[in-house]
Amino acid sequence: MNTLLSGGTNLIIFIVMLGVLVFVHELGHFAVAKRLGIPVLEFGFGFPPRLKTLFKRDGTEYTINAIPLGGFVRLMGEEDPSVPGGFASAKPGIRAPILLAGVTMNLILAFAVFALTAFVAPPYASVQTTRIAGVAENSPAARADLRMGDTLAAVNGQDVKDDYPALSQLLRQNAGRAVTLTVIRNNAPLDPITLTPRANPPRGEGPLGVALSGWVGLRVTAVAPGSPAERAGVRAGDVLVFLIDPKGRTLKDQAELAQFTTTHPNWRIEWRVARGTKLLDPMVVQIPDNVTAQNATLGLDLQTGLLDAPGKALQEMWQVVATIPPMVGQLFAGTAPANSFVGPLGIYQVTGEVAQRGGLVALLELLGLLSLNLAVVNLLPFPALDGGRLVFVALEWLRGGKKIDPAKEGLVHLVGIAVLLGLMVLISFFDIQRFISGQPILP
Repeated sequence: MNTLLSGGTNLIIFIVMLGVLVFVHELGHFAVAKRLGIPVLEFGFGFPPRLKTLFKRDGTEYTINAIPLGGFVRLMGEEDPSVPGGFASAKPGIRAPILLAGVTMNLILAFAVFALTAFVAPPYASVQTTRIAGVAENSPAARADLRMGDTLAAVNGQDVKDDYPALSQLLRQNAGRAVTLTVIRNNAPLDPITLTPRANPPRGEGPLGVALSGWVGLRVTAVAPGSPAERAGVRAGDVLVFLIDPKGRTLKDQAELAQFTTTHPNWRIEWRVARGTKLLDPMVVQIPDNVTAQNATLGLDLQTGLLDAPGKALQEMWQVVATIPPMVGQLFAGTAPANSFVGPLGIYQVTGEVAQRGGLVALLELLGLLSLNLAVVNLLPFPALDGGRLVFVALEWLRGGKKIDPAKEGLVHLVGIAVLLGLMVLISFFDIQRFISGQPILP
């Protein structure tokens, strides 16, 4: 029964989130079309078949439809340039803002969500080490006798210890070629180990066949001058990993740090700090004898202020956008990591996983991430997408207002739709396989 209730709740959350994404997108098209004088024949809540017409105002029917996944707008003359005053017959300066409006609304939604979550949630950040947490059977690592607890310190003499991006890049660059690893075991280096990273490893194993351990830390937003944290060498922007029990649980938030120092005066504690892409050597920090409300955090600020939240949102949005072009390139090259692309079923699955692990704040972050991805993907100059339609608007403008044959443009978009549907079917096939097998999407 609990499983059924959980599945039902996840489905409702999924429908609401997808509905918000599509509704916001279409609301942008609707509002700008109205503003620029293009008649909107229908604003539909959900997708057809139609259930009921709520009302009609200023020539627009507002309808409720059977499939509760967002909504749609139907513009007059949307595909027919022979309709006077319609969308397709309008000048490029009219059509372009309408096409861009949906993407703009998704960007605004993503910004608002990221700013909100940056303010209300502790600034958690992942810290990836190069310490081995598991070795796959029959992998290059297993054949080289690498073991759980070993630390990968260098590849071909280049230092990668606790610098996961450097390790990953070197392994990708040398896929299919023998490399020499420097490995630390029980705090002592082993003799050099030679193995060959795989170019096409089994899903989830990586080039070597190892899983690497990692932590979740808190981003330091500010360090008070002259404080114990500054004297220890902590800087703003560092990620603090503070292990507070033998199981390796890290700080929950700034309040927990203050609580710990208040109950442990005069203790010397060890912090691990990640700076940039690298995990630094341990830092020893002295808790004062007399812990007060003013010095309980040892000079650290581990919260995002209201004025800093918009900047944090923009930074997070840029980090996400920067990963999309290389990911698309990996897709066409056939080297994209498993679970990089998911369809509706995959989004449903990851929604359930996020809801169970992170609650409301994590779901809001997922909403922002999906909205941002929807905006970027829609801007791609691919037929049938808003970006593809903008290409034809730009060509018309470059041709001095001479329209491209509607039949030819329609054919191009039709081919684009067919390609997108084919890609969606392929992605959904892998989504179904993963869903039936019970394999999670999140690591």
